This record gives sequence, C-alpha cells and structure tokens, in this order.
Amino acid sequence: MSTKERYSLDSFDSRTVKVAVEGQEYRINTHFLSRDSPVLREMFGGPEVDVPEPAYTLDGVTKEELENLLWLYYNPYIGLAHVSVWRNILKLAEKWQMDRVRGIALGHLLRGKLDAAEKIRLCESVGRWQAQDAYVQICTRAEPLSAAEFQVLGMEPVLLIMQIRERLIVNRQDSTQARRVEDIVDDVIGMPPEEAVAMREEDYC
Repeated sequence: MSTKERYSLDSFDSRTVKVAVEGQEYRINTHFLSRDSPVLREMFGGPEVDVPEPAYTLDGVTKEELENLLWLYYNPYIGLAHVSVWRNILKLAEKWQMDRVRGIALGHLLRGKLDAAEKIRLCESVGRWQAQDAYVQICTRAEPLSAAEFQVLGMEPVLLIMQIRERLIVNRQDSTQARRVEDIVDDVIGMPPEEAVAMREEDYC
C-alpha cells in the first residue's frame, strides 16, 4: 500500500464520539481505536447518528480498563505503568482484536514482575520458550502447584510441568548422565525457532 493510500484523508476517521462505560460518558476521537480494532472500526463505521457526537455503549468494559487503553495512546512515557495497567490493556486488546496493542501489552507484561504461573500462561500465545525461567522456577521448587495456579495455567501447561518434574527426578537419580535443568525444560517446552526474536517494546504514535 502506498503512502498516499495509507494516509488518504478519505480514510482518516477523525470523528469525535461519546462512549458510555459503567454509566460514565467519555468524548474520544475514533481514529486510533478504528485503526487498531476491526471490532471498533465496524462499530464506529456504521450509519452515523444525526447528532454532532454519536453515542455508543461499551459493554463488558470497566472505566479503569478504558482509561488505561486511552492512556497508551496519549501518554508519551508508556513504559511507566504498573503491571495491572498492562493487564487491563491486554484484556481490551484481546476483546477488540487489537493485535498491535496486544503485542505491546504482552511485551511489557513479560518484562514486568509476574508470578511464574501467569508468565507461563501468557507465553502460551507467543512462544513457550519465552517462559523457560518460569518453568524452571515452578519445576524446581518443593511446593506443588496450588489450586489457583491450576486455574491460571490451564491443562496443557500443567501436563508439561508434570512431565518436566518427572524428568528432573530421573535426572537426579542418574548422576553419570546429569543434565542442566534448563536443557530438560527446553526438551519439553521447545526451543525458540531460529528466526524468533523475543518480544520487545514497540514505539507507539
């Protein structure tokens, strides 16, 4: 797509609309949300209401979540945020199919202070190899998985953890063939493909 086509004034949605979330109204410009979300693009692209500022209700969204998402677009220092902010942004990015925003949120979450179970769950969608340290942490501790961790992880990662722990037991019993824990984890969860690059922060405009 040429620069002229990408930045055509005809395709630049700069309308201001009202959105209601939990009974509170927000006046927002639709450009960034329409650009990044096919769900919202379809919502805002429908027949315009015959009022200066069409109104929409966003269901299943909290005020805090929407404000966190808008903060991503309008705050120049996007790295300075608590992990809970990135969780909220990730939730809306997945709800509204915002792939680029989802990647940014995941990148910040994976570099933040997450417990091992949450990191493993997040890496299920971006490459298990990125959670190697979390698998090592869980599989080498004495405590079993808690009920809360079972819920966070899901069945497949739990089975992988069980498999790694079984291999670690065998590894400890065979002192002549002892292997590094990280190597055993890699055998089970997989190594990164040659072309893979770990998630890194994207600039946002």
